[in-house]
Amino acid sequence: MDEQQHESAVTGFLEKLKGRGLRLTAQREVLFRVIAENLGVPSTVQDIWGKTRDLDPSIGIATVYRTINLLAEMGVVNVIYLNEGEFRLEMPEQKLHISAFCRHCGSLVPLGEEAQKQETLEQWLADAGLELLPQSLAIAGLCGKCREELKDENASPADQGPFGRPGHCPRRRRFRGGQGR
Repeated sequence: MDEQQHESAVTGFLEKLKGRGLRLTAQREVLFRVIAENLGVPSTVQDIWGKTRDLDPSIGIATVYRTINLLAEMGVVNVIYLNEGEFRLEMPEQKLHISAFCRHCGSLVPLGEEAQKQETLEQWLADAGLELLPQSLAIAGLCGKCREELKDENASPADQGPFGRPGHCPRRRRFRGGQGR
């Protein structure tokens, strides 16, 4: 991202914030600048927090979480989850972003040709009477290196759980509708 795009992203963040009647604090401005620098780059909250602490040590990790959630809620950034705890933030300039990652090692695999994929999906949806809304799609697969590694271990790719852990599936809490059970 060049300097002009960076400043444009920060200005967009600030305008949306003012438009919602929220205060612009010094911490938020530092965070907006760091987030704008990291658009399109695989990151973790800890990565962004570390960079903001270099500029303002008073910024806590909870502030980073809240700010990323706020920007996503306002529609200013799209959060694309790549790996456990890792994500990429992108400007919602296009309606669709498709990412592919290796389920075993977590590496990001660039797909390219975003416009062509978007046109194809828009046509499919239009044929079904639907309009494509802005969103991100993450597709898991196995990269060539991991396929070879698994072949050497006589393991089946189907045995791979999320992020290379066989059978791993995070437990999810059930919502009980406020019944307090």
